[in-house]
Amino acid sequence: MKKLYDNKPVLFAVIWIVIYVVGFGSAGIQFGTAWLNYAVQSGAGLVILGFLLLFARKHDLLAEWGFTGVQTSVKRMLFYIPMLLACTENLWCGFGRREDSPLATALGILAIGVIGPVLEELILRSILFQAIARRNTRQAFWFAALSFGVGHLVNLFYGREVAATLLQVVYACCVGFCFTAVLYTGNSLLPTVLGHILFNTLSFFAKQDAAQPAKTISVTVMCVLFVGYGCYTLYMHRTTHPLKAEPLHKAS
Repeated sequence: MKKLYDNKPVLFAVIWIVIYVVGFGSAGIQFGTAWLNYAVQSGAGLVILGFLLLFARKHDLLAEWGFTGVQTSVKRMLFYIPMLLACTENLWCGFGRREDSPLATALGILAIGVIGPVLEELILRSILFQAIARRNTRQAFWFAALSFGVGHLVNLFYGREVAATLLQVVYACCVGFCFTAVLYTGNSLLPTVLGHILFNTLSFFAKQDAAQPAKTISVTVMCVLFVGYGCYTLYMHRTTHPLKAEPLHKAS
């Protein structure tokens, strides 16, 4: 596995993306009961995450993959307030319940609210970015930013409506752009993981039948916040973290 990571890092990333989509995503649709789906999904996610963390620790990759403190000024990042504000969008149209059962809600938060975001940020953001950035930092940025959104098309195979899925792809691309900018400039997964956990967890307490006009406005404002903050982040780090078509060289 280490030889594959060293010699064919993009293939390594793609393999783990497939494992995540099949192993974690499919685990949540096997049973008719919500809490059981979430329980199985949590177990599958923990196995995948555990393997990756052990692999990273064994081969001294934790810092490279972003398991480190933020390597930039938190004040310059505006204390991540615009990003975190955008991550509360699920509550802007009101409060509600995604699941009727408290057990399903708790297990859902564990699976979708915590484990899923950690895996997505690690695999779809950090590992994929690092793999492509060995050759081209600019390409790595855009692949990591947009693949996160495009990847949500897989929800069509799990029975999601086409319109809802396409809307999710659009705003996920905006989220991906912002989160990739934050990861690239701060060299840390911590802010994006926390933001992602906040976003997904609040979805379990969002109003499920919000009026479409209100939801459209809400999502539009959120996208503007994410894209605007991502652009701001890249601009503030344009000298230390430029997006160039060359191998990644981290700022000292």
